[in-house]
Amino acid sequence: MLPGDVISVSTTSAHFIYLNSLDTVVELLEKRAGATADRPPNVMVKDLMGWGEGVALHAHDERHKKMRRVIASALHPAAARSYAQQHMENTLAFVRDISISPRMFKQHAANAIGAFILRLTYGHVVTKNDTLISLIHEAVHYFTLGVGKHYLVNDIPLLKYVPSWFPGANFQKLASLGKELRNKYASEPFDKVFEEIRHNRLSRPSYTSRLLEEKGGTNASPEDIDLIKWTAAAMYLAGSTTTLHIVVVLFFMMALYPEVAQRAQAEIDSVVGRGRLPDFTDRESLPYVEALLQELMRMSPPTPLGFPHTVTEDIEFRGYRIPKGASINPNIWMILHDPKHYSSPHTFTPDRYLKPVPDPDPRKYNFGFGRRVCPGLHVANDTAWIMCVGVLTLFDIRAGEELNQRVREIGGRESPRLFELCEGFGAGLPLSFEYKITVRDQAAVELLESGA
Repeated sequence: MLPGDVISVSTTSAHFIYLNSLDTVVELLEKRAGATADRPPNVMVKDLMGWGEGVALHAHDERHKKMRRVIASALHPAAARSYAQQHMENTLAFVRDISISPRMFKQHAANAIGAFILRLTYGHVVTKNDTLISLIHEAVHYFTLGVGKHYLVNDIPLLKYVPSWFPGANFQKLASLGKELRNKYASEPFDKVFEEIRHNRLSRPSYTSRLLEEKGGTNASPEDIDLIKWTAAAMYLAGSTTTLHIVVVLFFMMALYPEVAQRAQAEIDSVVGRGRLPDFTDRESLPYVEALLQELMRMSPPTPLGFPHTVTEDIEFRGYRIPKGASINPNIWMILHDPKHYSSPHTFTPDRYLKPVPDPDPRKYNFGFGRRVCPGLHVANDTAWIMCVGVLTLFDIRAGEELNQRVREIGGRESPRLFELCEGFGAGLPLSFEYKITVRDQAAVELLESGA
């Protein structure tokens, strides 16, 4: 084991383990998944704000296993393919929005992804100034406040019983409002679908309606209703953040590597032609585009430090003792920039996945490990692919002067310091640089107008 593969950090109240190599992650989070599949406690977010009800933060108990089975039954690869037409309609609206106001591409991407997820989950068609979108964004904002700051109640759980009027208990007011929004966001769209089924006036099928009907509609058991409701509520946060990150990183990387974009466009033009947008039937015939998507997720993983796992029993690991309750954090960024697995790791090179012996597929490490692999990964992967290929088909992307200047300052586009051009010193989206986004040519203009 190389020095630095495992880093241990202890505080008075917690023990953190950081895994910096692929081998250690596979051994601990996959081969020993039975002992490392739990989530760390977070009294503020999980208990007081109610986010522990959802699949992502739930303890790995019997209910968590049932929730994962429910999601997998509706979002397995074959089911994911059934959303192809919805993907195409959504992508066409997305690229049209970019053509009208290219500077707002990030907001257009967020809107498109949110609209797709809500239609898939509840059959909800998003409108201008949509109240459900506003509700979800507000609930997610409070969730972010909960996870983005350290609260004393996480160190001293008994403080959760302190009333909100008590001096210093402002966290209770924040948690109460966050929980109210969380419950409202989980209940309102679910209840609407439930009532539509009750009165036999379902507007359009969805994840929620299909699962309810499979369980007897309004006669479904309280347990089934609870599982469907809370797995549906998990869809937006789980699906929107990862997919948005990939799409925004596409603009950033194509601005830095225009020759890569041109090669992808040449492949699309050769395989698909200029008369329509690519669809999922073209995917296997576009290997360079597929490799480009892989490289986006390697160069800028959506969750650089992954999601923490918790050890449920003492583990002996290569001479180390990992105590029960320790938090294990997979360092995804370091794994995907390890020269042992990825040659020239700071260079954007889709060809690395097209070699006779390709580099490891980074998508495997961006959707979780072991018993915490994201059950909706197939839909998320499809959403990212169809949106990215739509952008590549229709637009040229060039860096603005500010981005060019910042890249020069850090030593060029292959600099190990490229992560400094992202929020949170590499932990978030690329900074808000201006890009020169233009429709490629007259054929692209006609395609946007025709909606083919």
